[in-house]
Amino acid sequence: MKELIDKLKQINYEELDIDDILDSRDEKTFDEEWVRVYEEIKEMKDSKKHIDFNNDIAETVFKLVYELSEHDELAGYISDDFEMISDSKMLNYKDEWLDKLIYSYDNSKIPFGKL
Repeated sequence: MKELIDKLKQINYEELDIDDILDSRDEKTFDEEWVRVYEEIKEMKDSKKHIDFNNDIAETVFKLVYELSEHDELAGYISDDFEMISDSKMLNYKDEWLDKLIYSYDNSKIPFGKL
């Protein structure tokens, strides 16, 4: 996860149209897939209460992205992504759409729209 978090530092936030990114993430194409994966992971988490999930990742990512972008809503979206990614790894959850989300971050890009 550390390597993926470090990729966030390579994004040039000044060149981003953050409002367009946020709007695109709220559109049906992205939002339905995000919610689907989130709900599947949540269901798995609820059934595996003995696993110690690392909630520090979301806080670390939020602070980092906010520091780099000065945009709290963007920081919140990205920190939610990273919490979901972290949980998926702990649960060994596999999903093609989630792989594309991770791939975007691995290439220092904020995922939005059709992945």
